[in-house]
Amino acid sequence: MLKKITYYSVLLLALGGLYSCQTARQLPYFKDLPETVPVNKISTSPYQPLRLQANDELQITISSPSPEASHLFNLASVTTPSTTGATSLSTPSQGLANLYHVSFNGTITLPVLGDVQVAGLTTEEVKFAIMSKLKDYLKDAVVTVNLTNFKVTVIGEVNRPVVIPVNGQTINVLEAVGASGDMTVFGVRKNVKIIRKLPDGTTEVAVLDFNKSDVMQSPYFQLKQNDIVYIQPNKNKGIQGTKSSIWIPIITTVISVAAIIITRN
Repeated sequence: MLKKITYYSVLLLALGGLYSCQTARQLPYFKDLPETVPVNKISTSPYQPLRLQANDELQITISSPSPEASHLFNLASVTTPSTTGATSLSTPSQGLANLYHVSFNGTITLPVLGDVQVAGLTTEEVKFAIMSKLKDYLKDAVVTVNLTNFKVTVIGEVNRPVVIPVNGQTINVLEAVGASGDMTVFGVRKNVKIIRKLPDGTTEVAVLDFNKSDVMQSPYFQLKQNDIVYIQPNKNKGIQGTKSSIWIPIITTVISVAAIIITRN
């Protein structure tokens, strides 16, 4: 009897140890990098500038040495009505003024200039396209184009599922996961999914393995507007809340204590 109790307690402890070791092996990022090398150089995928899509929002401001002339090419905003009840128009200067919504056919409509095709272009290319249209109207025109609704979403096994508004036009998946408080211990590092809707209406789902450093070479390492990062839970998360998972460590502990007591007697 004593041998059986001792055998089963050792077996359960061994299984628990194997489980802990297996979980610990899955947690680190970039396991393939040698720890003895102080600096590891890794090639990364070249930066690809964002291409505009339908439903994007652009802030476009046009200026020139002649403010009166430039005013015609900027959206007007309605200001607070005056005491006489009249409503005045002015050119917005700060904040989210001069916002343009990219239509489903990929165009925006500018005052005087009319429709401009922007889908598939970078913000820099849109800038030069507008300047080309302005050359017959304004001298020394200055055009600024900013994407204002760039955001990515992180869901799944992270500490804080979050929608991240991106300031600028670059964010990689590591930065996004970091902004969500990192993966939980149940997150599968080798199966991080990037869900990306394409302009043609289809959706891509790419899988990244964060146990390997070559993940930085993936074209999906740099995120695009409206990307969703999904961290898949491992199998242990599924049994985490079951009654059996609650009792297993208790039973293991009881058997271990009993074996120690019997062995000493």
